[in-house]
Amino acid sequence: MPQYRALSFDVGYTLIGPVAEAKEVVAGFLASRGLHPTAAEVATAYVRAEELYQRHYHQPLNDTWSSDQGIHTFFTEYYGQLLGELGLPDPDGIHAAAIIEHYLEPTNWHLYPGVHPTLIELRRRGFRIGVASDWGTGLWRILQTLGLTQLFDWTVVSGGIGFAKPSAAFYGLVVKRAGVPAHTILHVGDTYRADILGARTVGMDGVLIDWQGRSWPRLDVPVLASLSELLDLVGVPLPVGTS
Repeated sequence: MPQYRALSFDVGYTLIGPVAEAKEVVAGFLASRGLHPTAAEVATAYVRAEELYQRHYHQPLNDTWSSDQGIHTFFTEYYGQLLGELGLPDPDGIHAAAIIEHYLEPTNWHLYPGVHPTLIELRRRGFRIGVASDWGTGLWRILQTLGLTQLFDWTVVSGGIGFAKPSAAFYGLVVKRAGVPAHTILHVGDTYRADILGARTVGMDGVLIDWQGRSWPRLDVPVLASLSELLDLVGVPLPVGTS
């Protein structure tokens, strides 16, 4: 690997994960209203919901994530469709809003093992580190609750800037806020299209992290099993003044 001066991090499923996954939040919400759909009904509803998600996610500009309103509107539609198919119509989006709020509560998120000490060690070695995430602006509150905000030199969060991954506009802002040349920044994320291909649009390198042990096709980037593996991967930062 080349030497780097800075690292940017995706957040969800890279640095943090939910205590209760969205499916668990939905199941609990339905159960609280006396609804207990069968496993087959749940599976069918989620297949259709995932189709909706993928249609939005693979739009050329991925506009869904480019504003707080866009994110909320999409997930209101997503959960509204899901709930309707599972026996709880939600024409006004009230139930969807409750699920979204529950899922995004700071207390519903935890740090993956080794994240905090790894970030501290990267800073100690002299790397600049920052956030580069497709998320709403409420992400800052989650990061504060988890004690991470003081560790980052910059943040780029799609819901507050008007564009999202994998656009060059998004990653161009990452480069600008990092304050170092693009080729000296390594991006860490969990999604090949959004994180790796997106970072490459501006000349950044990327690595994937996979806490779930998923099955990947042959890839042209390293896949880390834990964040602490970064420490061996990046070594020490490129000296200031070196191109």
